[in-house]
Amino acid sequence: MINLFCLILYLSACVGRDLEITAKFDPREAAFVKNGGSAKLSGQAFMRQNGGGVVTCAGEEVNLFPATKYATERFAKIYGDVSGGRINVFQGVSLKGVPPEYLQYRRVATCDAEGDFEFTGIAPGTYYVQSRVLWMVPNSYFPEGGSVAKRITLRSGQRLRVLLN
Repeated sequence: MINLFCLILYLSACVGRDLEITAKFDPREAAFVKNGGSAKLSGQAFMRQNGGGVVTCAGEEVNLFPATKYATERFAKIYGDVSGGRINVFQGVSLKGVPPEYLQYRRVATCDAEGDFEFTGIAPGTYYVQSRVLWMVPNSYFPEGGSVAKRITLRSGQRLRVLLN
């Protein structure tokens, strides 16, 4: 009975909480990303487990969003800080109410087996880089981990490496 209750609780958390964003997404604020550029962003996303082990974002998407007014408010509400941060797996948010065009201005990469990722040809500007880090614990029905994000600024031609943890 307790396992069934936990499963229901987990599944309801997976749906995610809804966010009320007052800023409207303006594609003109994000248009610079479509021009491309000469900057390169690489990095690694990981979390440390309670026992001290490190888990990476292997196989997960890494998202790069232009830091528009809409994105800044959204990330601040998700992570509690405009600079980004970390949330656990049960603090996720839904995509309800997210303007479809907001997602069209993001870039997506995939973490390799070591948790490394890379974006090339990036236009100069300010962005949010975000990924999930999830793992399963033996004899558990629920994943652990969560999501990590960081606000970054890139200049033309810059090579930047970030750690998301």
